[in-house]
Amino acid sequence: MIQFRLYFDKDAETQWLNHMSAQGWAMKRFFAGFYSFEKSGKGEYTYQVDFGDRMFKVSDAYREFMQDTGIEIVQTWGYWVILRRKASDGKFELYTDVDSSIRHYTKIRRMFEAVTIIELICMLVELYIGLVTGVEAGLACALILAAILITCVNQVRKLNNTIEQLQARMEGTEDMGTKKRCRNISGFMAAGLLINSCVLMLSESISRNIKISVQLAAIILMLVGLVQTCRRK
Repeated sequence: MIQFRLYFDKDAETQWLNHMSAQGWAMKRFFAGFYSFEKSGKGEYTYQVDFGDRMFKVSDAYREFMQDTGIEIVQTWGYWVILRRKASDGKFELYTDVDSSIRHYTKIRRMFEAVTIIELICMLVELYIGLVTGVEAGLACALILAAILITCVNQVRKLNNTIEQLQARMEGTEDMGTKKRCRNISGFMAAGLLINSCVLMLSESISRNIKISVQLAAIILMLVGLVQTCRRK
């Protein structure tokens, strides 16, 4: 079985992979958002997603350590490393203390911060090209990059919130009754940007009326997203 998912949140991805495992599906391969699964015993494996130090590969020492502890490296993709272990071998956790968890999430945050800066620069360049030359493909690329930029900003905010909670727990100042929630940019804004980019790329193959109608719908989505973002606490 093959399923398509795009995850920027490694904790959400971990939860989903373990849910699939509980349904009797073991992940065996990943490529560009496509997860390949094979039948297995229900809950046979427990999955974790780690963040490595190298792109698309891990060090020999890392691989040997995982093998020695009965952990299988299923797939590496970018900096993400998807791991699994037999559930019968006991509880599977990568970072069991608060200090190591803080270092782990801080490393991930640095990556998203770097990507955010790169995406912002690329978006501004594409926007400049599109506006100066009038080429709609440039504007379409700028809108796609803006949607990705929103996702990256949301991840940085979420990671900031996670790190702050861990630091409060380490300092003993965490109030379990009032957990702080990160204020993310609404996904409707990203959806509106992506729809507008698709319209621009297909502008020559669709009628003017359809183009205007879809663009209006995209603008409405972005306005709804703006309102949601401003109202969130």
